[in-house]
Amino acid sequence: MSKKYDNQSISSLKDEQQVRQRPAVIFGTNDVYGCANSIFEIIANALDEAREGYGDTILIEIKEDGTVRVKDNGRGVPMDWNEREQEYNWKLVYCTLYASGKYNSDSYSTSLGLNGLGATATQYASEFMTVVSVRDGVRYTMNFKKGKPVGELQIERNVNEPSGTDITFKPDKEVFTDINVPIQYYIDKLRRQAILNPNIKFIIRYGDSKDIVLHYPNGMKGFIEEVSEKPLIQTPIYFKGETTTSNEEEGDPETFRLEMEVAITFSRETYFTEIYHNSAHMSEGGVTVDALKYAITRAAENYAKQNGKMNKSDKFVYRDIEEILVAIGATACPGHKSFFKNQTKTALNNKSIGQAYYEFIYYNFSKWLTENRVIADKIIDEMLANKEARENAEAVKKKVLKKLSSGIDKFSDRPKKFIECASKSPLHRELFIVEGDSAAGACKFARDAEFQAIMPIRGKIMNCLKADLSKILRSDVIVDLLQVIGCGIEVEDKYIKDLPKFDLSRLNWSKILICTDADTDGMQIRCLILTMIYRLMPTLLKKGKVYIAETPLFEIEAKGQSYFAYSDAEKEHILSQLRASGIKDSNIKVQRSKGLGENDPEMLNRSTMNPATRRIIQVEYPEDEEQLAMLFNALLGDDIETRRQLIDAYFDMDVDIDY
Repeated sequence: MSKKYDNQSISSLKDEQQVRQRPAVIFGTNDVYGCANSIFEIIANALDEAREGYGDTILIEIKEDGTVRVKDNGRGVPMDWNEREQEYNWKLVYCTLYASGKYNSDSYSTSLGLNGLGATATQYASEFMTVVSVRDGVRYTMNFKKGKPVGELQIERNVNEPSGTDITFKPDKEVFTDINVPIQYYIDKLRRQAILNPNIKFIIRYGDSKDIVLHYPNGMKGFIEEVSEKPLIQTPIYFKGETTTSNEEEGDPETFRLEMEVAITFSRETYFTEIYHNSAHMSEGGVTVDALKYAITRAAENYAKQNGKMNKSDKFVYRDIEEILVAIGATACPGHKSFFKNQTKTALNNKSIGQAYYEFIYYNFSKWLTENRVIADKIIDEMLANKEARENAEAVKKKVLKKLSSGIDKFSDRPKKFIECASKSPLHRELFIVEGDSAAGACKFARDAEFQAIMPIRGKIMNCLKADLSKILRSDVIVDLLQVIGCGIEVEDKYIKDLPKFDLSRLNWSKILICTDADTDGMQIRCLILTMIYRLMPTLLKKGKVYIAETPLFEIEAKGQSYFAYSDAEKEHILSQLRASGIKDSNIKVQRSKGLGENDPEMLNRSTMNPATRRIIQVEYPEDEEQLAMLFNALLGDDIETRRQLIDAYFDMDVDIDY
């Protein structure tokens, strides 16, 4: 039964409660991320001033208790009486949502702020805030507490101080669940701003630590030159320009000025792309991010076709260039002309800005490619190699997706050489992975067909630790194994995604037993299978689903009895016991065990497959995963020096390695 709902049930949030009770509406969330966004609203106002040419230094001071101070040397925020609005400006700026000096281009040609929400919302969400503004020799001071003004506006005239705004505030724990914004957030956020705004210096002051100064006088071009490792071109490409456009498609035909720039380089070691609008990072995409991707890709494609490096019917996609591309781009226009996705300003929606930015980059990059043919050809060759790898991977993915999705329930879907068992219960079924068809044939007759299945592999499989996923999945042997095991894989790469996700509940077996010959080849095959499982399905190891089925090294016969020895030491122990029971050496027959495929079914059943008599070892997954990774890399990866050291330390030249 619903509760009462009548004319008195409707209520509204007033003033500061609009933000204090619903902070996520403005700041995205009410956790530390939302708190960080509230702080940046104040920084953004200082940034807008400096971008307009008023001031060149912004100080951000963070106290250990979460208090933040933002000080600039701009014009100082207006605080006094506003005749037109018949209200004090301090109240409009810090106590009124949707009040701003950025609704037109009179005060700011470009701005990050546009809605008139940020300063008020942050003040409302603060435990306290003190605003000090110096303008034309007058210092204005106003205090707030939990969203409400405290006292009157304090005015001191004829002060000998430079102009600027100095705001100290503390995000309120009653509003945000966490106000401990990491210092790294400020460093990362303001480094981006320093790169975009070469004329502005940012100073971060935290506790007693040394000031962190962020200043990039060469801007985005200098930054990508600094961070690009092994660049394919010596000097970054840099384009800057402006145009006029309008938001006519959005219903606003008034034209405005749009500033555009982009810095580009190419590298095999470093790749990233960052786009900004009015200094806001377009981290969620939007029209300008799409514009850069399409412009770069289409310009490269047209150049390749015009110069005979690519068929007319072929196409590049952005992924072909993405992993060699280092690019930072920016657009700027009057704040009130910017249509952001939300208040956190992480994506731009203006179609006209996206189109203008696309044309700007496409024209200039196409021209650069034509004028720098030697370097351009090198870039196109890298893209063509990436294109080939992508297309090969997509073909592999299609084949693998079909196999891994089909399972083994239907006979027609199973790998040809897979030998199924009768039971359908994953709680009882066992899978034996054996080397070669002859071993599979022998095990077929030695097994219990009710619950034991056989999957043969051809010789040594690929070293999965070194190979990339697309190469691994080109191996029919490995894909067949994955299909039979049934639970998917736990990895993906840049080209192969959206394969069936690993799901332990889909595992077809209670035990996976690796069963190889007791010789050096068999040991290596065993190691490679374990490596495949470790790389693609490590949870099987963690959950204890993988076993080694030991095969005997020696078969010993005496007085009609057979004994199996799995090592030299065990052989000597059995021999000594037989001798102690009075059996002479002449009546004892010792022979090295044959390969699995050469053993008779009865012997193979007793030694390897019968749960009552066999010997199996559960593969344990250690707690120290980092050490395990180092060991795998040393033994099967590219760490040749560590592998040599391990061999020197543990390899005994007197060990019999024939087995």
